[in-house]
Amino acid sequence: MFINSTIQDNIIRNNISCYVKNYVSSTNDYLNFGYIRDQSPIIILANNQRSPRGRRGKKWINFQGMSLGFSLCLKFNTSPKKFCVLSHLVGLSIIESCRILGNKSLKIKWPNDIMQGEKKVCGTLIENLIVSENAFYSIIGFGFNISIPDDLIDFIDGSPGNLNIIKKNIDLIPSTTASILIKNISFFEKNGFTNYKDKWNENMYGKSKKISLISNGQKYVGKLLGINKTGELEIETDDEIVNVSDINYSMRIL
Repeated sequence: MFINSTIQDNIIRNNISCYVKNYVSSTNDYLNFGYIRDQSPIIILANNQRSPRGRRGKKWINFQGMSLGFSLCLKFNTSPKKFCVLSHLVGLSIIESCRILGNKSLKIKWPNDIMQGEKKVCGTLIENLIVSENAFYSIIGFGFNISIPDDLIDFIDGSPGNLNIIKKNIDLIPSTTASILIKNISFFEKNGFTNYKDKWNENMYGKSKKISLISNGQKYVGKLLGINKTGELEIETDDEIVNVSDINYSMRIL
């Protein structure tokens, strides 16, 4: 979709700085400019990204006018080690945002892919820039599929789908998602992750189902229990309960 002034106005009303660009290599890359990053919290929106990317170096296909791509930069005055569950907070914030905007059917595929049924409708990329032992920036890229035609979707890897939200509420996705994430981060800093674990598990894709998962060359078959208090996957096999922290895994529901 094309970025309009309503999207930008909604962001600014939430006390978040915002730039709208027509062409960038990627919105995450644009936030690597120090003078831009220093205005955090700040969102960069773009009509066209020439080289957008996802996790594990995968290319995210940005269809002009058919997808919504933006990045949020936040500054943290603490050690990045304390925010190992940031990706979980991002995924949960997307779910909560879309629920407010009318879609209550989404699930989170660990750690933060957003699923609508068996279709991936949103992906994220988190890149941290360490300033010191107790300060870092986090640049969080969001890619929502909005109106990609079926004949194009069939040629895209990863079983993508379009987010089911009415058009007028699509304009509210960046502002609502960012403001909810900032609130969730503030709550996490004061109260820890325990309060989010149960909420995250309630919204988990594949929970309680039998799965086959490959991580670090090891295959596990068992029941997907959810995540534990540190955000790791928990799988109950025939022999034991296995905790998985490797996000570069592959999983299928049996």
